[in-house]
Amino acid sequence: NPHNIWIDADDRVFVADTDDHTIRIFTVDGELLTTLGTENKAGEPGQPFNRPTKAMAAPSGQIFVSDGYGQYRVHRFSADGALEHSWGEEGDGPGQFALPHDLWIDPRERVLVTDRTNNRIQLFDFDGNYLEEWTDIIAPNNLHIHEDILYAAEAPGRVSLYDLDGNLVSRWGSKGEAPGQFPDPAHGIAVDSNGDV
Repeated sequence: NPHNIWIDADDRVFVADTDDHTIRIFTVDGELLTTLGTENKAGEPGQPFNRPTKAMAAPSGQIFVSDGYGQYRVHRFSADGALEHSWGEEGDGPGQFALPHDLWIDPRERVLVTDRTNNRIQLFDFDGNYLEEWTDIIAPNNLHIHEDILYAAEAPGRVSLYDLDGNLVSRWGSKGEAPGQFPDPAHGIAVDSNGDV
């Protein structure tokens, strides 16, 4: 059940396989390079992975994973796949999660995590230290940063744009069937090199 993908600058494709409890890294031709996690085996509480939702590498090569449907964690791995650090637990306080559904590494080397059920985006440093949260959002599903603008797909069927200080820049879309509306929650989002969403 591939849930979220992310492609790095070397054209490696990171796939969170939610039902298989793994993160797989492929070439764009589909050659498997690396598997993180144990196939068909959920991690023990607090350990990778129990239905992970997204993986992304930082410029340093470190890999960050939101372990969202079966856990309330974020994991950091070295570039060669060794587990370095994990953080998070169930709850609604700082550093706690109800559903860490996606993450993104921003240009300021912060880890932005969509805490969907708590209606917020939480920001952390690479060691999992809580920095702040943005709450002017409803059930954020997926993130993408392009030219220092954060694009967030939200469950009400809308898209919100923020600058990297968390200020709302624009918001559009709603639930419905007309052009510019979404009949279902906006679950994923990507922005191409032309800025098209």
